[in-house]
Amino acid sequence: MSAPAAGRLRRASTAGMDVGVAFREAMSLLASTVVMVTTRIDGRPWGLTISACCSVSVTPPMILVSLGAQTVSARAIRDGGVFGVSVLGREQVEAARAGAAAGAPKFVERFCRAEEVGRAGDEARRTPAVAGAVAHLDCGVERTVDVADHTVFFAHVRDVVLSPGVAPLVYWARQYTELDRGEPWYH
Repeated sequence: MSAPAAGRLRRASTAGMDVGVAFREAMSLLASTVVMVTTRIDGRPWGLTISACCSVSVTPPMILVSLGAQTVSARAIRDGGVFGVSVLGREQVEAARAGAAAGAPKFVERFCRAEEVGRAGDEARRTPAVAGAVAHLDCGVERTVDVADHTVFFAHVRDVVLSPGVAPLVYWARQYTELDRGEPWYH
């Protein structure tokens, strides 16, 4: 990746464009790591692919995810109080697409590893982990906030599993891509 040359940045006008349409376009240009939020539906692993995920605090370790309030995932997490976050690797495009398929069931057993992450003790409180993910966070809900048509879940991270050396899957401009491992252009 190289630094943009002076004067090469172009300004796109949004004059006359609906602000919602312009906002959606702007957000498509916000590169993000692809994550799958996992839970259980009828005891089976279920995963929803999202990009609205970020850390909140290191001490204590907390994260937030934003899900459509009416999704199966949001209802299950609200009821169960736990969820997982698997940071998907660049080889996991198929899992990402399965978790993003509009209107389709999102049972993800075929993408999960045999042993589940979690120190919660009982099997029902463990969260499904995507096999080969860059990282998996096992989370317990601390607070929920309803905003517009979404629910934001703030959660305490109970356990973490890392897979060193696995490159993350990135979503940018409405497509899956990967990080350029070239030399950084800043110093």
